[in-house]
Amino acid sequence: MKEQKANKPSISFWLIWIVGVVPMFSAFIMYYTGSLAPSSRVNHGELISQQTLSQWQLTFNNSQWQQTPQWQVLHTQPNSCSAQQCEKWNSALPSVIKLLGKDSKRVVLYQVGKLDSMLQTNKLKDLGEAVWIADPNGNLVLRYSPELTPEQLLKDLKKLLKVSKIG
Repeated sequence: MKEQKANKPSISFWLIWIVGVVPMFSAFIMYYTGSLAPSSRVNHGELISQQTLSQWQLTFNNSQWQQTPQWQVLHTQPNSCSAQQCEKWNSALPSVIKLLGKDSKRVVLYQVGKLDSMLQTNKLKDLGEAVWIADPNGNLVLRYSPELTPEQLLKDLKKLLKVSKIG
């Protein structure tokens, strides 16, 4: 009977080590080898890293544009909006913002192009036609090519606003 009592603390000790060490070891292997990492992604847009809106040097009416404390959806249009996809985005973007419901106040829509009523930048040709999401700190988060749908933008925007406490 004394032997059973001596084994019990030993088993508890090793179980605690196994529960703590095995997940840490697995995470270490996954991080450094990339094996067992998820291959799919949940966002529809292209993830942007290390780009900010300040790099775009945006102006409005020939003066420096001031960023808002909200999430920004920016539609860049290097050419006049005559293509069917451009028109689709132009008409759908205000609806996307409204479909956010109570979170619609956290998001503002801007058009970036050559018209006086739009934000302007010298980098417009480099940016191409796309829809961009920027966080309230001015970091670009996602880019949507014209081939994607506004529904995909809406899904991603809802997820971002749900997990974000800023803006």
